[in-house]
Amino acid sequence: MREIVEHPDVPASTSPVSQGVKGGGFVFVGGQMPRDLATGQIVTGAAAQARLSLEHCVTILEAAGSGAEKIMLAMVYVTDLTAKDAVNEAFADVFGNSAPARNLVEVSAIGEDAIVEVGVIALA
Repeated sequence: MREIVEHPDVPASTSPVSQGVKGGGFVFVGGQMPRDLATGQIVTGAAAQARLSLEHCVTILEAAGSGAEKIMLAMVYVTDLTAKDAVNEAFADVFGNSAPARNLVEVSAIGEDAIVEVGVIALA
């Protein structure tokens, strides 16, 4: 049985699975958070977008009874692999030195002016 996980203080990202899906002992959260939550403006730069997206994912995981420490894999989709260092910096900011396994995937385009999108799989 799958359950949609939501958090009332976290707006949906521009991706349809941004609120999280829990089932089979796992939680999946995906999405991009290119907008600053305080201003609603598009945030520029891979590090800032990755940080917002990862923090969004952690908030939804916690609402599902999981958390950053239970992340098994974080997939990051970027429009340009030159953003790798900035994305890794964002991982370190969010997770410290014990960042979960991650995989950077280059895609040609991500919607709504974002250059970063993330997908996180964690134990429920």
